[in-house]
Amino acid sequence: TFTDPGYHSEDYDPVTDSWDISGVNNNSYIFHAELHVQGVELDTNTSDPFIYGGKIQQDSSYISTVDNILKTMDVAFGGRIYMDHSNYYVLDYTITCNLYESGATSPVDSIVSYSNSSDNRNELYDTAWNSNTNTYDKLTPTASSGPHYVECDFARDVDNAYLGTVTSNVFQVIDDTSNQDDATIVVGATMNLQEAWGTVTIDAIDLDAGQEYTLDWVVEDYSLSPPTVMMQNDHIWVAGNDGTYTYELEFHDLADTTDACITVTFTAGDDELQVVDSVCWMSASTADGDGDGVYDKNDLCPDTTAGLAVTSDGCSDSDNDGFDTDLEIDCNTDPNDVLSFPTDLDSDGTCDYLDTDTDGDGYLDVDELAAGTDPFDAMSKPANRLPECAVYYNLEIDGIPTSFDGEAAIPALSGVTATTAAASLTPTTVTIPAGSYYITAHCIDPDGDDVTVTVNDITVGPVAGEVSGAVLIEIGEDVDETMDVQITWSDGTDSLTALVTVELDGDSPSFIPGFGTVLTVMALLSAGFILARKDN
Repeated sequence: TFTDPGYHSEDYDPVTDSWDISGVNNNSYIFHAELHVQGVELDTNTSDPFIYGGKIQQDSSYISTVDNILKTMDVAFGGRIYMDHSNYYVLDYTITCNLYESGATSPVDSIVSYSNSSDNRNELYDTAWNSNTNTYDKLTPTASSGPHYVECDFARDVDNAYLGTVTSNVFQVIDDTSNQDDATIVVGATMNLQEAWGTVTIDAIDLDAGQEYTLDWVVEDYSLSPPTVMMQNDHIWVAGNDGTYTYELEFHDLADTTDACITVTFTAGDDELQVVDSVCWMSASTADGDGDGVYDKNDLCPDTTAGLAVTSDGCSDSDNDGFDTDLEIDCNTDPNDVLSFPTDLDSDGTCDYLDTDTDGDGYLDVDELAAGTDPFDAMSKPANRLPECAVYYNLEIDGIPTSFDGEAAIPALSGVTATTAAASLTPTTVTIPAGSYYITAHCIDPDGDDVTVTVNDITVGPVAGEVSGAVLIEIGEDVDETMDVQITWSDGTDSLTALVTVELDGDSPSFIPGFGTVLTVMALLSAGFILARKDN
């Protein structure tokens, strides 16, 4: 037999110097009994678990705020359920979390998790392991959008007793607008009866202004089995405000076929809206756009200058040196002299006369001449020039600078190789009044290389030609206070690093040198761009 000793209390025993605990608190318990005869244990037995208490603390239990989601997203939530009793791993509890549409009595989705806590706290998670499917379950909306909420029920397993419920805020399930585009296309083919070639017209309607659309098309010859691709390409545009768009394709240079068919795939962003196929025509084109006597479908030089004699491929070669007459004229060679023909030192398809980087070493001819290197030798290159960096600072309230017309605090930052230990760097000192500042490194590469700059742990780049990075620091009014800012910059070939020590200017509490123009507020990291002088 057992008699309830009464309400739990703790009394301090000064003799044993300890707290004497008496009574039974709200907890999970079991009875354990041992039968001894003359000190010999004969039997033991343990009761089923039971509790004193058995409710949740409604005022402290909660589900954290649930944000609005798209219909394609799972519900993310968390929270805690506090019981009025501690558990000590004795009893098991089941937590069932349901997703409801507002006003509905049946849940949209449910997940079940289990708890066997050591105290009175039970965590709520938006993911639950499903041992039947060996997957994680999450709450997922159905096709219905609108207001929803999450409700979690807490029950004791030993007797299926319901202990309480916690409910989330109401949040919105929003339609994924990318899938709601109702734009469509109509594809039709007409024939040029005189020259027997087809024009395909694609009309798009109900377009959303500002949306990017794509037409992917392929023309196949269905007179063969299997069909063979004759031409394919795509067309991308951003819709204007009129909601319509027309795109035409003229197939006057298509090879002869009795069954040319086009398939058009219409997409909005990444979402496929429509596929149109089986738009067909017969092609036996006699079109000759440049009037040289060679049909466009056989003409390798479809824009030959009028009046020039051409070969069977439609190209003119007056002196039979293997180069088209128009090409020789463009490349400043004599089209009537077999010994005068274009050269292409780097074999890039552009004749040397028109090539701005004749040797193909990545440096423009004009830059190589200025640097004293040979623009006709790919192994002769200008020495790499590192980016040139300046350091600016301005008050936090003014934001990060986006233009650099003012006087720099450090006009030309000197650095050492990036492998040098930071502790061995000799810092450059900048003295400023107390306050919060953006320290900005602005770097320009004279070669137009991609530049990367790191200010403390903030990295920006690589960006072509010009880049800037900033870090926010705060200088207090302690005259002994200093702060180090480490700056590293690289053009992908070489790197330098420098240390800037910012110290308090105790004599000038209000004058802010280092940046003399109005600054534009932008994000913490900023990157600019200048034209790269390199061929790429």
